[in-house]
Amino acid sequence: MYDWDFNIVFQHKEVFLSGAIITLEITFYAIIFGTLLGAVLGVAKKSKSPYIRIPANIYIELFLALPILVLLIWIYYCGPLLFGLNLSGFWTAVLALSLSLSAFVAEIVRSGLISVPIGQIESARGLGLSSFQTITRIVLPQAIKVMTPPLLSMYISTLKMSSLASVIAVYELLHSAQNLILSSYRPLEVYTAVAISYLILILPLTLLTRRFETSKKWRIS
Repeated sequence: MYDWDFNIVFQHKEVFLSGAIITLEITFYAIIFGTLLGAVLGVAKKSKSPYIRIPANIYIELFLALPILVLLIWIYYCGPLLFGLNLSGFWTAVLALSLSLSAFVAEIVRSGLISVPIGQIESARGLGLSSFQTITRIVLPQAIKVMTPPLLSMYISTLKMSSLASVIAVYELLHSAQNLILSSYRPLEVYTAVAISYLILILPLTLLTRRFETSKKWRIS
C-alpha cells in the first residue's frame, strides 16, 4: 500500500500559492481581453454590412475550431518566426486563451441579442425611444440575463484551460507542482494538492453560475 505523506505539500505551500496567483492572473487578463473582443465580434456578426459580418464570421469559426493547446504552442513557437511576436510564456498564454474565449463570447453575445423579441424593439421605436435608449433600456437588460450563465461557464473553462500554459513553462499552478515533483518524488500528494487547489478556485464560480441559472429574477418572463 502506498505510504501517503503530505508534509511535502505543507512544507512547500508557497509553491502552490504563487502558482495559483499566476493562474488567476492569466485567467483574469484572458477574461478581460476575450470578453471585450468577443462583444465586438458578437455585434459585428449581426451587422448588415458583409464587409463587417463576413470577417467576423471567419474569425469566430476559426477560433471555435482551433484547440487551445494547438493555438498556444503555435503562437509561442511560430509567432517569433512569422510575425516577430516575441511574447513571454505568460502573455502567450493570455493571448491564446483570449483569442479562443472571444470566439465563444461572440456567439453568446449574438445569442443574447437575438433572444430579445423584435416586437419589443419595434414597439420601443414606435414610442419614440432613440436607438441608444432602445439598446440600453430594452435590449441589454434582457440580453444580459440570457448571456450571464453561459459567460460564467466559459470563464470557468478558461480558468481550467489556463493549466495548458504549463507546456510553455509558465509557472502557473500545474507547472509549479510538476517542478516540485521532480525534487520531492511525491507525485500523488502533489497532484492531489493541485486538484484541491483547482477545486478551491473553481467551486465558487460554479456555485455563482448555478445561482444565476436558478434565480427567478434572472429569468426572462
